[in-house]
Amino acid sequence: MSAIEAYIGDLDRRLSGSAGAKADLLTEARDGLTDAAEAYREGGTGEKEAERRAVADFGPAAVIAREYQAELALRADIGTLWKVIVGVPLIQVGWELARIWTHGDWSRSGKPIPGWYVSVIELFGVLVVVSPVIGAVALFGTRRLGRRLDSVRLGKVTRWTVGAAAIANLLALLLLTVGTSVLDPARLNVSLPCNVLAVGWAAFSIWLLAPAFRSRTLIAA
Repeated sequence: MSAIEAYIGDLDRRLSGSAGAKADLLTEARDGLTDAAEAYREGGTGEKEAERRAVADFGPAAVIAREYQAELALRADIGTLWKVIVGVPLIQVGWELARIWTHGDWSRSGKPIPGWYVSVIELFGVLVVVSPVIGAVALFGTRRLGRRLDSVRLGKVTRWTVGAAAIANLLALLLLTVGTSVLDPARLNVSLPCNVLAVGWAAFSIWLLAPAFRSRTLIAA
């Protein structure tokens, strides 16, 4: 095995994350090492020594793995931001359409809606909008801050904004659930499609919290 392939294999073992993102980073590293080795060969260095020097110039695998792992974590957080931006509105719209299709307007129940519950619905609507807005602002900010911060510090920013968006979404769902339970528990059982979407919404909200608390310990040994 060549020195370059051995080095790439070492990097591969040290990294965890999306297979596609890992492949991109490893391909970039391999291309850079190959170009560096080619430059040494053109200067009269033997093939094995050229590869050895290219690897030495690139840096220790443990150090490069830390940088690459931070980049992988950042890419994962950006992917989660997109899921917040797209997923939350889609689930909300899906639930509303399912309610209209299977149940109809709430006025059919014939029960008056108290003012406090109207306030709950309004706050719920605000929180549901806040979540994807946080995601969109964070995504835009990540692109701007990417010019000033390295992957490690930028990753911390995105991790906490992902957490903030997820918490806002979870609070919206919790507020609506508790408020509806107090008003009329029967409304929680609107229809099977709505119930399935509600459970999916809760699972999605909890899943979104994972990146905010994900360990950033990097494999270095």
